[in-house]
Order: sequence, then C-alpha cells, then structure tokens
Amino acid sequence: MVQIGSARLNESGKTTGGKAGDQTAREVSTQAWYMHIKGWIVLRAKDPAVREKIAYAMAAACANEHIGYCQSHRTGATLAAAPYGYDPACIQQDTETDCSELVRLCCLYAGIKVPSFNTASEKTVLEKTGHFTVYTDGEHCNGPERLLRGDILVTRTKGHTVVVLSDGAAAAQERAAVPAAQPTKETKAEPAKAYNKALAGTYRTTAALHLRAGAGKSKASMTVLPKGTAVKCYGYYTVTNGARWLYVQASVQGVNKTGFCSGDYLERT
Repeated sequence: MVQIGSARLNESGKTTGGKAGDQTAREVSTQAWYMHIKGWIVLRAKDPAVREKIAYAMAAACANEHIGYCQSHRTGATLAAAPYGYDPACIQQDTETDCSELVRLCCLYAGIKVPSFNTASEKTVLEKTGHFTVYTDGEHCNGPERLLRGDILVTRTKGHTVVVLSDGAAAAQERAAVPAAQPTKETKAEPAKAYNKALAGTYRTTAALHLRAGAGKSKASMTVLPKGTAVKCYGYYTVTNGARWLYVQASVQGVNKTGFCSGDYLERT
C-alpha cells in the first residue's frame, strides 16, 4: 500500500485557528494513497537523491508533533526549521504550516530554493526550477502503481498537495524506463589536523547540530543532526579559534557521513 504524507486540517477540522502544534497527531500525518476528487498531477524530482530528501522531510514533519496546521500561520514551520538546514525533525517549538508550504519546506530541505506558493501555483513554480518532471497522464496520476517515493502530488485545480512516502507496485519498471539523473555532488570534509587517542569513542549530540565540512561555523553545513544523534570519533580533531571540533562519522538517512561537529555540543556515551 502506497503511503503519502501531508498537512491536512487543524484539530477542529478547519483551515485556520486552533492551537500551535499537532493536537490530534493527524494535523500533519501519513495516510494511504487515495484519488482526490479534483485529480492529481505528479511532480517528480529528476535526481533520485533529491526525491529521497523530499520524502525524508515529509516523513520527519509527520512524525514531529510540534508541527500543526493553520493557513493563517503557514510559514511558522519553515521559519523554525531554517536554522537547521530546513530539517523538520529539528523543530522543537509548537508551530504551524499548511499543505503547500510544507511541500515547499521539503523542497528547501532537498536544496531546491523556491518562493512561497499555493496549490494553484505549485505546478508552475516547481516546474520552473528545472528540477522536476511533470506527469499529467492517467498511468501516473490515476493510480499509485507507478509512483516513486519522493514524488509530489498536487490537485489539478486549487485544493491539496502531498508527498509520496513509499514506492508503487510498478516502481522498478518506472525507474528502468527513465535514465537516472546524475546524482547531486556531495560535499567532502576537510582532513583533521590533530589526533588524540583519548578522544576516540561514541558521542551524542546535546542539541540539533551541524555536521560541517570543516572546523568552524563558517564552514559549509553538510546536514543537521537532530539532538541525541549518535556519532563516532576515532580521535581526530581540529582546533579553530580556541574551540575543538571533532572529526566524526554519523548515519544520516542510512548513509554514513563524515565531517566536523563542535565539541561543545557532544557528550560521550
């Protein structure tokens, strides 16, 4: 069964009002794919890595009960996630979003910089980025079989938008039919400059923390690790402006990434 995720309605079943945060665990949540009465259009990111990031961000938002629904305060979750590389998992205050702004937040997390849009303008705005293929045919839009995890669905007229969180039954054939896009080039971390065996071990982040390509806040952020993430250090580090940055490895969405984390926000386990 294909699963989708979206921001739906507030705790009273309305589009505005209510308390910040998800009061029912259904305001921003997952559900089985269904055929919307207004019909779907499929927007598929050309890069599989981007699709995976879009899906991750939607799943993270659906799991974070700090994120509720309200059209009047729709940009709240986007603003709250901005300091953390737009990762919805890192939001730690009660806030709000709506269906199209949440899809925008997922795109921002995936590295696609898009302005605010609604469901009426979503297809046009996303298509203009050059990152998406648009499907309007019945094979892709009238059933879940050909959908891929990370696809974005939007109604043909103003209405609703969701992100696909699991592959359809014909996903393997769908991937084989379209040449894979070149993967996004990954940022590589600088080498560490010092070693101390006593620093080797496993740590946990004490706050949402950037994994950076080098030692220092000016270095590029490779991702944001949620509070409590386990990281491994083999004893390598770099000191910058008197602060020690550990060279660590962390599992991010099932992929090991290596970079620098500030030692001020790591505790040994």
